Amino acid sequence: MPRRSDQDRNLLARMETGASLNRRTLLKRGLALGLTAPAAISLLAACGGDDDDDTDEEFEELAEPTEEPEVETDDDEPDEPEPEPTPEPEVDETPDEPDDEPDAEEAQLPDGEPERPQSDAMAYGFNIAWRPDEGGDQFNSWTRQSVDTAGFNWVRFQIHWSEVQREPEWLDPLPIDRMIDTYEGSGIRILVSVVGAPDWARHPDNVQLLENWEVFGDFMAFLADRYRGRVHAWEIWNEQNMAHEMHGFVRVSDYAFLLSAGYQGVKDADPDALVVFGGLTPTGVNDPEAAINDVDYLREYYNFEGGAFQQFFDVLGAHLNATNNPPETSYPDNPGPGEWTDHNSFYFLRGLDLRGVMNEFGDERPVWVTEFGWSTENQAPGYEYGAEITEEDQASYLVGAFDVARERMPWVSAMFVWNLNFTTLTTPEDEKYPWSVVNSDWSPRPAYRALQQMPKP
Repeated sequence: MPRRSDQDRNLLARMETGASLNRRTLLKRGLALGLTAPAAISLLAACGGDDDDDTDEEFEELAEPTEEPEVETDDDEPDEPEPEPTPEPEVDETPDEPDDEPDAEEAQLPDGEPERPQSDAMAYGFNIAWRPDEGGDQFNSWTRQSVDTAGFNWVRFQIHWSEVQREPEWLDPLPIDRMIDTYEGSGIRILVSVVGAPDWARHPDNVQLLENWEVFGDFMAFLADRYRGRVHAWEIWNEQNMAHEMHGFVRVSDYAFLLSAGYQGVKDADPDALVVFGGLTPTGVNDPEAAINDVDYLREYYNFEGGAFQQFFDVLGAHLNATNNPPETSYPDNPGPGEWTDHNSFYFLRGLDLRGVMNEFGDERPVWVTEFGWSTENQAPGYEYGAEITEEDQASYLVGAFDVARERMPWVSAMFVWNLNFTTLTTPEDEKYPWSVVNSDWSPRPAYRALQQMPKP
């Protein structure tokens, strides 16, 4: 979720060169190595999956994938020989577990019989913290159990390209394998957010994000092939209208080429998987070295190269951060309380503005809200507004957001609460901590109980 600073508010007021592995070769590769504890922490965020053969029928109501662009291939071309793998980095085979993780006897996992989704017309999801290290099986199992006990049927988690493919010819999918295996047969589906370009793939002069866009397409083809039918949707990048997410500078062209490469990589390997346009963060700032206003960014994307890149996603992702404003409020007609009220980027109904851009271009594809939530009292600078939100407010606002989406944004077909359980891997000083709906011992907060008991039509 975006961090609001005084600087933000002041601002608000006023293809390719280099070598890459052949895609067919890359699909066959993947060295399995355990990650050290620091690497594990860098991979944290949100996910889930099921091995149901009826995936295609279940997805029809959520989103209709766009027609896949034709890609010319030469079936007679022989595979290139596989290059020798690079030396494997040394790893700590016994990573430390978080000091504050409770023992099995101490974990107070949520219980009770939830209201469950009545159809596949809406995906009910959580953003989840996860552990990719060898000792994380119990943690990930508790996470899956907490998702199921809430009656939710999707999870979203994040992986870093830079951790999975640290060198061009070195791949380490084992941490992801562990996570996907945890959700096997659970009925919980998985949305994976892919972020973080490795240094070796970056353009040396930073005139564009990557030196060779095809390497990202190859990487997404590798992932989509490996997890075919088990990962149900891939979100390409996260909050790409923020400079720090794009390695220092926001360029719509960077994302257009990145998304097109990723889309074609996924569809080459798993045509049934959905590709989600990375969720834009709501901001009124327009400074490429900091952030670009999400609505302006989206309009520029639709216009880029005469609209040539509009085809490269199935679903538009959106992040709707409401600060301390109730979900039914908006600016200027129905502003919320307090200080964070004078721009629509501070409201859940910001989604209407994004849909307005889609309408300008005749785009009727669905929208997935891949992050939304409310922080209670927050110790991190920039989140002081959380002190105005009680645990009961958090519960009421989260449930209310689902109601508002049904009533005013019927084109939203998936919502992922930010977040389920970052309390269990972070400290109270971390900004992600008070957004969670379970406590650090896994016991349910009022928001969890409210979501568990919420009707899910």
